[in-house]
Amino acid sequence: MREFSMKDKIGYTLGDLGCCCTEQFRAMFLTVFYTLVLKVNPLHVGTILLITKIWDAINDPIIGALIDARKSTKGGRFIPWIKAFSIPMAIMCVIGFLDVSSFDYKLKLIYILVTYVLYEALYTCVNVPFGSLSSVMTDDVNHRTDLSRYRSLGGTIFMTVVVIAGPLVLYKDNNPIPSRFTLMALICATIGVFCLMITSSWCKERVSITVEKREKFNYFEALKHIIKNRALLGLIFSSLAGMIAASVVNGLNTYLFKDYFGNVQIMAVSGMLSTVYSIITLSEQNLYLKNSGKKEWCMYGAGFAAIVFGILFFFPIKNPTLFIVINGICYLGASGFQVLIWAMVNDAIDYQELTTGDRKEGMVYATYSFFRKLASAVSSSLSSFTLALIGYNVNEAVQTAAVKAHIWKSYTAIYAIGYLIAVLILYFVYPLSKKNDRRNVRNTREKKEQNKENNIMIRYTEIKNRKKSYSTGNVKSSGWSQPSSGRTQSSRIRRQLIRL
Repeated sequence: MREFSMKDKIGYTLGDLGCCCTEQFRAMFLTVFYTLVLKVNPLHVGTILLITKIWDAINDPIIGALIDARKSTKGGRFIPWIKAFSIPMAIMCVIGFLDVSSFDYKLKLIYILVTYVLYEALYTCVNVPFGSLSSVMTDDVNHRTDLSRYRSLGGTIFMTVVVIAGPLVLYKDNNPIPSRFTLMALICATIGVFCLMITSSWCKERVSITVEKREKFNYFEALKHIIKNRALLGLIFSSLAGMIAASVVNGLNTYLFKDYFGNVQIMAVSGMLSTVYSIITLSEQNLYLKNSGKKEWCMYGAGFAAIVFGILFFFPIKNPTLFIVINGICYLGASGFQVLIWAMVNDAIDYQELTTGDRKEGMVYATYSFFRKLASAVSSSLSSFTLALIGYNVNEAVQTAAVKAHIWKSYTAIYAIGYLIAVLILYFVYPLSKKNDRRNVRNTREKKEQNKENNIMIRYTEIKNRKKSYSTGNVKSSGWSQPSSGRTQSSRIRRQLIRL
């Protein structure tokens, strides 16, 4: 098998691009499609998304357990899953954007429920193995960090295209065009399958994972160990807060530009600037990490975003151009959090092994994915519930002034509070930092074990020599006090051995 190379990095980049092509497109435009095209009440949309996403999140650890229990084949342990489920996932993505606005209202609700559940189940079977793939492609810490950066690059590439093309293509005269949603879903799904097939071919699983024969996988026992993983718990809850904040903002983004600013297509400029800032963050990441750790980078970025949006809450902006510039600068800080969080998952996997002796890559990633999808469920539902709470009327072309003001307040407040909570959790819960990252933890443990072995040998030699000297009556001072009797000496030796 060839050595780890740029081919692996590009393949992994395309894998994230392939996943984003369907998932992020849905995240950005599905709620908009349901409300503005199908004319479904935001309250009903939020309820369906909450129920289906929670079920999908529960399903993730189960899939992870199946992956961990599955024996590795010639094709690998994770890659066969990606190959098998990529095309069905893509097909279901397209079906989810069919224009069924002429259907009976209850039938539209059933359509949303069924298509959403089926897609998310198929996406889980692709994304969980893809997320676990980086842990077996290489065991080099620098290579894994590179994979995390390249993974984020894949998502950034997609976001660059979709945030620019989406508002320009999907809308005309500030109104959505149903057929264009279906067409764009088809294009995204096709590109997604193509990218995932390249990932399956270019990425190689090099780190062998031995599974004992006849070993029965105990799901609850593995989950119990994971719950004790402080690094994973810190990531879970920090990511939960950050994702909710970012996802709610993304969910309200269309309504902010369409109704608050009155120009949905200018949102393309905002997306373009955010992408530029994200590329800057990625390019300067290695330079920054020389002086600061992943935890610190995430805290600074998320903290900056929280401060900016906290200020914007009290000082509303009516000029969309000014808001776009400020929002882009804020994204410069927030993108660091989103980029490095995936590298920290691999750190959590190693921390799991160091603390419990059991890696369970698929289980760890699936557990993390469970909570990310839970965050996605809450956030997607929260954006819909927020629209319902502020009185957003899907049947009205122009919203009231009060509704517009509430959109701004909701947009800024949720973002600021979410990222503030994320910073606090990272600071107080996540144990790894620049001074105590997983490499230092491993080195410390190895050094500790080596020192323990050395001390045992030294003490054993001292005791042996002392015992020999005592038996021959030739006792010399060597840091040990002269015993008053043989019995006292023997007791002292026994105590020393016990201490070892």
